[in-house]
Order: sequence, then structure tokens, then C-alpha cells
Amino acid sequence: MIRVPTKLFLLVGVLFLLFLLTDLRSPNVDNNEMPDQQIKISTQLNAVVSQAEIDSLIKEIEKALHYIPPILGIEYKKNIKVKIVDDGICDAKGDIILLPILHLRNKSAVIIHEVTHIIAKHENNSFFSEGLAVYFQERFGGFDGFPNYSVPLDYLVRNHKEQLLQITKLKNDNRIFELLETEQRSIAYIEAGSFINFLVVRYGEQKLAELHNSKSLNYKEVYGIEIQKLEAEWKNYVFGESLMK
Repeated sequence: MIRVPTKLFLLVGVLFLLFLLTDLRSPNVDNNEMPDQQIKISTQLNAVVSQAEIDSLIKEIEKALHYIPPILGIEYKKNIKVKIVDDGICDAKGDIILLPILHLRNKSAVIIHEVTHIIAKHENNSFFSEGLAVYFQERFGGFDGFPNYSVPLDYLVRNHKEQLLQITKLKNDNRIFELLETEQRSIAYIEAGSFINFLVVRYGEQKLAELHNSKSLNYKEVYGIEIQKLEAEWKNYVFGESLMK
């Protein structure tokens, strides 16, 4: 039997560990690829992502996949792909969610929000698209991130009563949702999420599914009344009738 010198054995072991560490820390590598057919996590950053962080992320995505499609009356069987990156904002680009590592670690990542955008594609109507995403994030996930940062949506609506925009304007003007780092944009997101919540509470999930699947987003066709009347009902719901007089 051939004896391997102890020093040589230790040297090979050290070199192997250094190789693994360099591979994990090197930028632009896709490690932590998950075998699940529907959830694929990869990293493209200089830091090492812990298994606990990966597990927490997967748990949020699984909640979104479990609850949202049935409410919207659809099936969703495509992969959810998340790429953890060094910086930027949590955002869905096409069918990939870009997730800054800091957002994952400080619990401000609105993962369910972004998964909603991938599941329910309504890019042509930001009011409905963002409303769904904000609503589902608050309902099923943590909401330590944008736009309400742990404060209930309806509470924020009440506190910004004088700054609210007309729902008809929000419904027809996507640009408001693109005004980055403005209070107007934040309020638009809050209104949209609160309005969707009202529709579910007052009219039920089935009607929301009908609206989502109508593609035309014709509120009168689904709810039987014009959106202006739905807006009045929403305000009565949030503020209370006595406050609306």
C-alpha cells in the first residue's frame, strides 16, 4: 500500500477548501441553484448567501404560489426565478425577480409583491397590477417594504385623505406609478392596494378573479356599477360614512 505523506495530504485538503471558498465568493457565478422545478434561486454577487436566507426566500415564494393562483382563478406552473444581486431595488424583470441581498437580510424584500407581477400580468394597467401586488403582499407576506413599511394600507389612506388621487385618474394614468422617490407614487400604490382589498372584502374573491381574467378590466361589467361608484363605496368603507359627509 502506498503511503501518502501527511504534509501532502494536508496541503491538498487546504487547496481544495480554498477552491470552494473562492468559487462561492467570486462575482457573476450562479450558485445556490435550487432543484425545485418551480422555484429557482441563483446568486450573482460578492457575498455568500446563507441557507437560512435561501429557505426564508423560498418560503415566501411558496406562499405566493399556493394562495394567489386559486384566488385569481388560474393555474400557474412556470418556474419562478430569483437572482440575488449586490444592489438595486427588488424588481421583476420579465420572468426573473432581481433581489438585492440587503433587502433579503433586512426583511424589506416584497417577494410576494414581485411574484404577483409574474403570475398576474397586467403591465398595461399599473393601477390594477400594483394594486394586486400590494394587496397580496400585505395579506400573505411581511409588509416591511414599499409602499407601506409595516403600516396597514387603510390606516395610511386615512392619514393622507387630502392627498388622495381620483381612482379614475390612477386607473388611466400609468405614469403616476413611475414617479420614483415621490410621495405621489407611494400614495398611488397605497390607494391601489387598499382599493383591491375593499373589492375583496365587499364583493368577494370570485369577482376579483372575474376582473383579473376579463383582461379588459371592465369594472362595470364585473361589478355592475361604474368605477366612480366603486370609488365612493371604497371611501365609505375606509373612512366611514360619517367622515365622508
